[in-house]
Amino acid sequence: MNKQYLQEAADNHRVQNAILYAQALEDGYEFPGEIVLPVGTLVPGRLFQLSKPDVDGNHVRELGWYRFESAVKQPPSRVGTKYGYWGTIGTYIICAYGPYNKNGSPKGHCRQIDLSVGEGASGRCETRIWKIAKGRETANSKGVKFVKVAENGRAEKYADFEEWATSHEGEQFSTQELSEKSGFSSQTMLKYLKTSAHFTKIKSGLYECGKNQTV
Repeated sequence: MNKQYLQEAADNHRVQNAILYAQALEDGYEFPGEIVLPVGTLVPGRLFQLSKPDVDGNHVRELGWYRFESAVKQPPSRVGTKYGYWGTIGTYIICAYGPYNKNGSPKGHCRQIDLSVGEGASGRCETRIWKIAKGRETANSKGVKFVKVAENGRAEKYADFEEWATSHEGEQFSTQELSEKSGFSSQTMLKYLKTSAHFTKIKSGLYECGKNQTV
């Protein structure tokens, strides 16, 4: 195959994908970057645990963690559509990989899986998310990134604080304001800010949320 043919095929593929995406938006589908659930917020890379119905319809928690990749929010007209024995679909169709062990290593049957989550899901289709990991983004030995489970309550507080800092990038706060937001003492906060990659020092007592850099 020559390069021109490959390029034309790639261009055609992009056009077809763009048409399908536009049609999906017109039909009422949404493609959120995160999903807010009662147990927490799913963002790409974050690990979560789930439960699914057994043969008797009772929900059973599955061992292992799943990595959230992306999601499609169904149009209201699609939520609850019947699929016979399999039940009905929910508000979201989640694309995930798993299961993984807590340290990020894949279990033997690790694979991509689509899950029906949220209001409207029922029967064999229904997936319930009962725990979402709070922790820092790290990579395992194969370079796969996860938002892994925090090792203890203190680490979890730091993880929540850094997630908040990311959502306020470019905004400036005093040391006292950051201390109140994080829940740590002013002395602990000052020690943290000296080495944190999530804040840039503007001047004494004033910091900006964002990647640490020399000012």
